[in-house]
Amino acid sequence: MTAPPLPGPAALPLLGVYGKIIPFMRDPVGQMRHLQRTYGDITALARGRPRVVFVFAPEQIRQVLTDVETFYTITAPAPVPKNSAFARVTSGLLAMNGAQHAQQRRLMMPAFHKKRVDAYRDAMVTLTEQQIAGWHPGETRDLLAEMKQLTIAIAVQTLLGLDPQRDGRDLDHDLAEWLRLFFAPLTMAVPLQLPGLPYRRLLTLAEKFERQVLAMIQRKRAGGQDAGDVLSLLIQAHDADGSRLTDADLVAQTTTLFVAGHITTASALTWTLFLLAQHPPVLAALLDELDSTLQGAAPTVEQLSQLPLLDGVVHESLRLFPPLMWSLREARRPVTVGRYALPKGSWVVFSAVTTHRRPDLYPQPYKFWPERWQTIDPAPYEYLPFAGGPRRCIGASFALLELRLVVALIVQRYRLALPAGARVDHVGPVFSFPKGGLPMIVQAQDRQFSKVRVRGTVRRMVDLR
Repeated sequence: MTAPPLPGPAALPLLGVYGKIIPFMRDPVGQMRHLQRTYGDITALARGRPRVVFVFAPEQIRQVLTDVETFYTITAPAPVPKNSAFARVTSGLLAMNGAQHAQQRRLMMPAFHKKRVDAYRDAMVTLTEQQIAGWHPGETRDLLAEMKQLTIAIAVQTLLGLDPQRDGRDLDHDLAEWLRLFFAPLTMAVPLQLPGLPYRRLLTLAEKFERQVLAMIQRKRAGGQDAGDVLSLLIQAHDADGSRLTDADLVAQTTTLFVAGHITTASALTWTLFLLAQHPPVLAALLDELDSTLQGAAPTVEQLSQLPLLDGVVHESLRLFPPLMWSLREARRPVTVGRYALPKGSWVVFSAVTTHRRPDLYPQPYKFWPERWQTIDPAPYEYLPFAGGPRRCIGASFALLELRLVVALIVQRYRLALPAGARVDHVGPVFSFPKGGLPMIVQAQDRQFSKVRVRGTVRRMVDLR
């Protein structure tokens, strides 16, 4: 029986499927929502063209995430010069496949075991308290910028073992520039090493990152001790046969952890605090829970299990605003997904944003309803803020600890409110952020909660009525 052609919108004359890629990058959420509603759970970016295919149902996502021999991850948006710093810093765990991925992940896992992650609690609390101590009632702060600054400080200290005040500022600027260039349409469209082009600047930044990480590795090797940070443990990690991570491996894995961990957690924190500000009853109930258990203090690791609403708030925020809006795999051989045959080389896209809004999985899917987590237990491929399967985010427990600690501290100290008439636009193209930041008015926590009517595209992400 011949497989049916893939449904989808008509390809553009001359440009074909490639003419659809730029509109998708400009508005991935809107494009994916249209594709799913119009064409179903498996659809092509251009009708009958399997070059780019979207899967939206949990069973199809399970197939893509568990069949790691067929579906390979690809991460670089532009050509990668061989033997370049760009190739080395982008060849971390997220870009690895097959036996190499399994071996490197095995070496890295001890750095993210529960006992090790729990040990980062004190650093996370201290750095959060230092950050918010500079907030003053009545002032307006860009919450996105604040959360980026905080998460990079936590990453600098816990992942790299450096002093955030001394070493974090330059890294923050370079990291923001790296991410902007990495996903810039011009980087993908004109990947040439010519003066003034973003691709050349991207390669130059990669060389700088590599020099910085190699210098850190050399200093830590000279010290010869586990200083408590992730990089120190990775330097000492070894397999049963004695194999270790090389300097090139350490550069790749450290850069990956630093970039991915910082940017995704800043996104999650920003949206969580936004959602709480827009839902006064939830915020009041959360503050009651925190007050009764913590009485103004930072939670200990043991106390976190006594805060079910805090846990529900974090999980619900990650459901509505997963930091990574879509992910990509490439079929390394012909494969059948659902009723459709995909040839070798097909790109398969899946998205937590769309899967998390399926009414068959989450009743009233656009509603911010943290209490739902007291009664639901989604299957692994129905809830995907950290992806799933053998490639599930290695730092998930680290991120969840950081999110719960930071939210608990901020909510107890401050009441954050949007300015009147605020406009909040949800943008990508890959990571989820409020466009242009998120200005919020800081007040002491006086429980005088109020909801501000918000304009902008965020309203298509969550029901704010």
